[in-house]
Amino acid sequence: MENQQQAAQQGVALPMIVLILATFMSVLDTTIINVSIPKMMSVFGVGTSDIQWVVTAYSLVVGALVPITGYLGDNFGYKRIFVYSVILFTIGSALCGMAWNNNAMIIFRILQAIGGGAIMPVAMAMMFRLFPPERRGLSMGIFGIAIMFAPAFGPTLGGYITEYLDWRLIFYINVPIGILDTLLALMVLQEFKQDEKKRFDFFGFLTSSAGFASLLYGLGIVGDKGWTDIEVIFYISVGLCCLVLFVLIEFIVEHPMIDLRVMKNSMFTISLVISSIASIALFASLFLLPVFLQNISGLSAVETGLVLLPQGIAAGIMMPISGMLFDKFGVKWLAITGLTITAYSFYLIQSLDIATSFSTVSWWLIIRAIGIGSVMMPVSTAGMNTVPMQNLGQASALTNTVRQVSSAFGIAWLSNLLSERQFYHVTINSEQMPVGGYAVTSALSQLSQFYSSGGLTGNLANSAATSWLMSQLQKVSTVQAMDDVFWVVTWVVIVAIVFAFFLKDTKAPRGEKPVIME
Repeated sequence: MENQQQAAQQGVALPMIVLILATFMSVLDTTIINVSIPKMMSVFGVGTSDIQWVVTAYSLVVGALVPITGYLGDNFGYKRIFVYSVILFTIGSALCGMAWNNNAMIIFRILQAIGGGAIMPVAMAMMFRLFPPERRGLSMGIFGIAIMFAPAFGPTLGGYITEYLDWRLIFYINVPIGILDTLLALMVLQEFKQDEKKRFDFFGFLTSSAGFASLLYGLGIVGDKGWTDIEVIFYISVGLCCLVLFVLIEFIVEHPMIDLRVMKNSMFTISLVISSIASIALFASLFLLPVFLQNISGLSAVETGLVLLPQGIAAGIMMPISGMLFDKFGVKWLAITGLTITAYSFYLIQSLDIATSFSTVSWWLIIRAIGIGSVMMPVSTAGMNTVPMQNLGQASALTNTVRQVSSAFGIAWLSNLLSERQFYHVTINSEQMPVGGYAVTSALSQLSQFYSSGGLTGNLANSAATSWLMSQLQKVSTVQAMDDVFWVVTWVVIVAIVFAFFLKDTKAPRGEKPVIME
């Protein structure tokens, strides 16, 4: 067994590249498609309600699939599941590029999601088996580059491809990379699986799949319909009921799909809480700032991506550095420092206004990336390090599931909060600018004269002036609402700092080694 362990630790650089490359592709695909949605609507001749399923179907399938990845890896081998996942993702990507209508695109995106959804949890479980506890910080820091850099890089690459090339390349670029990664995986990855075969937890799979899919869908439509909408309430209620049943089933059955007893491990549970809050903070800026840059400042998709890109580079640089610091000093003060930097960055961002320069926005985001980059993987690694080797696959599945749900909840919550605060500020600003007041009348008069000099006359000039003034009011109110949201996120991160004080610099369980199949 000792010789097997030594063999498993030799030549880990190429296996790491294989796992990171596939993870990068799968994470990139969640954001790269967003900027091409308007183009797809035009090509397929569909509206927003139809095209949204191209994005929604992918996230729902991933949410339903991730919980089962631990069982699949433990029973059929992590290398085998990883290779099959990359193959399915590659085939799905090729078919998406060839899609002839919206229905075909949705079907092919589901196939792509079946592969893409399993890649990250399976890859993460394999990464933990490749390295001993004392080297996991740096290795998971490098692995985290894919998780942090891909979402920031996606809009830039997708915007460039859509604007200057063919939007179908967004999917086609995965094909050669997927083929190469599959061949390398077959050659360099070793197989890991458990000795004991587990019985398939059918009812656990049924309730978790239905629960997470319903919950994610309900959260996904909150931004458009609000928390009180009957459809939102229905899907979130169904999701929560299914998940309650899932928890009860997992504590009863002999071989649970996800052994929730790992939650009794306080370090692992605290790491999940902090990672969830960090995910909300990460997607808060990724979700809101593109709205500011494109809808308020009028930048194109490519220009918006270039403003957001430096934060991805900063995160990519910070991840391995934080991994080395974790290996040397432990997680507690690294997490506290990183979360403090993150909270400070959101304190800066909540002073955003229409006149804020793009360089300032980029600098704020770089600070945020340094903070979150110091937290995400070290905290997850610290929690996973306290999980016995035989539970690593299930812990990885649970970690990724919780991260995905928290991200979806964060976007739903913050988008709804943005709408509420936007309505509030529009009301307040309108009251402060009465229609019959001198300032408004004077501004309308000057604007009418401006439009008249441009060729408009009479009512047309007055209408254009009124429209412009109202649009400015809407923009100012939107930015003020964003500031309110960022202020709330600042305090949410401060809550995570409190949890970070309960982290302990514990070592991983020793003497438990993975089963390696030759």
